[in-house]
Amino acid sequence: MKVRLSSEARAYVAQEARYLRDRSASAALKFKEIVDRAILLIGQHPAAGFQQSGVPIKGSHRVVIGGYLFDYDIINDVAWIQNVRHSRNSPTIPIEPDADYEEPDPAADRTPGKR
Repeated sequence: MKVRLSSEARAYVAQEARYLRDRSASAALKFKEIVDRAILLIGQHPAAGFQQSGVPIKGSHRVVIGGYLFDYDIINDVAWIQNVRHSRNSPTIPIEPDADYEEPDPAADRTPGKR
């Protein structure tokens, strides 16, 4: 199956490659290998990616390779990689829209030994 990258995915890959290349040639090469492995896997086994609530769009697939998340859709016999990002750039907990993120009131601190 053909595999294509959306403009957003292509932009992320280019930006990440530049970032890594500026810091470490070996890290940039490893990233290229990860992207190549993802494209090969998705092209050979398009159903390999899992589908679950963590995938942003219902019906999309996700594969994780080397800590990078590749979200893709199958459209007209083409696997379109819609989004690429490193897992460290993903939220680990849901953010509550009505949460209060203000600094705590020091007067309310009831830690033993503090006054």
